[in-house]
Amino acid sequence: MIDFLKRPTELMLRYTPEREPDDWLAKRLEHEELIPISSKTFYVSHRLYRQQFEDPEFAIDSCYHFVVGVIEGNYYRIEKSILRIDFDLLMHRSLDFKRSTFVAERNISIFRRLQGLNLEQLRIGGDHPEALPAESFVKLLRKFPNTWELNRYAAARITSILREHLPIQRDHDAEYQHYMNKRATCVGSNPRRIFAAYEVDKYTDLVARIEAMLGNSDAYNERQWQLEILQVILFLFPKYIASFREAPVRDSLAEKDRFIDFLLVDASGYIDGLEIKKPFAECMVTKTRYRDNHVPMRELNGTVMQLEKYLFHLNRWGQQGEKKLNERYSSEIPPDVRIQIVNPSGMIIMGRDHDWTQDQRTDFEVIRRKYRHVVEIMTYDDLLRRLKAIRDQFKAITAS
Repeated sequence: MIDFLKRPTELMLRYTPEREPDDWLAKRLEHEELIPISSKTFYVSHRLYRQQFEDPEFAIDSCYHFVVGVIEGNYYRIEKSILRIDFDLLMHRSLDFKRSTFVAERNISIFRRLQGLNLEQLRIGGDHPEALPAESFVKLLRKFPNTWELNRYAAARITSILREHLPIQRDHDAEYQHYMNKRATCVGSNPRRIFAAYEVDKYTDLVARIEAMLGNSDAYNERQWQLEILQVILFLFPKYIASFREAPVRDSLAEKDRFIDFLLVDASGYIDGLEIKKPFAECMVTKTRYRDNHVPMRELNGTVMQLEKYLFHLNRWGQQGEKKLNERYSSEIPPDVRIQIVNPSGMIIMGRDHDWTQDQRTDFEVIRRKYRHVVEIMTYDDLLRRLKAIRDQFKAITAS
């Protein structure tokens, strides 16, 4: 059995023989330079041997104690010969020292596997600028293959060859890949959990901002309103890296320029259109029914038609339009991004739905889905629900 003991100036390895007689190691220490113990994962010598200890913690019968490391500042400088490595290994005194810190399953010497990396020094833990963080070292230990993984890997390699010639039913390769996928998910960090608290604050602020704006919409002129809502849309759709207000769209039929509320540019340079309308009452679907249906109102129909025509003219503009837009906005986008017109889609933000009946909501959804292949239509209450749902999801992550 192997364990480790921290002393003020030294790190000790304590070895309890697991075979008889107990004195087999003592006899070999007298005349051999390096003696393998614990399935040849550690190599001890008389030079590192310590016989007497006043500390009762060390005074255990049938045990051998060896100096593994000597303290330097807050690090133990590990004895190279005991691991049979040729690089300097310094491990912070706060680390948890046990056999699995040095040896993986199937008696794989972890640090001996690093020999081929041409390291001169490896420092682990602590706040030294050149140290491998303790968290990364723990992740490294977890990455070493365990017995089940090695067995499944061997079975997968064998069956991948034999399946071509023999009727093997069990898919060992699929089992191995499934296990590796699960294992990678378990040991990897979760960015959503890491940043969840920040996301809660961000979306809580956005919800409060939208609610305040809706409660006092008359305080904003149209331009102010659009610019405020645009910032929220860019949070909800982070693929967009740039936006241009009142961007020109060439109407080749009328031979004049028209101007879209916003032209959005994603990280690949592809553009989409955005129309933002102040939340006028009763501008979406009728309260009364026409042939048992709530139909779109004139304001909604007109806005959809307006945006669809912008998209139509953008497509007709094609490569010439790309050239014009790049000349106009090249200084406002990253140098490696080029504006491209490839079947742009659109988004409309307008109206309220907080006082609708269920029938109105259902009919509006039918209308919205009718245009979804070209235009997404979102009410301000829908925008609020999305922000709240994202906020609540991150709250649940922080609470778990």
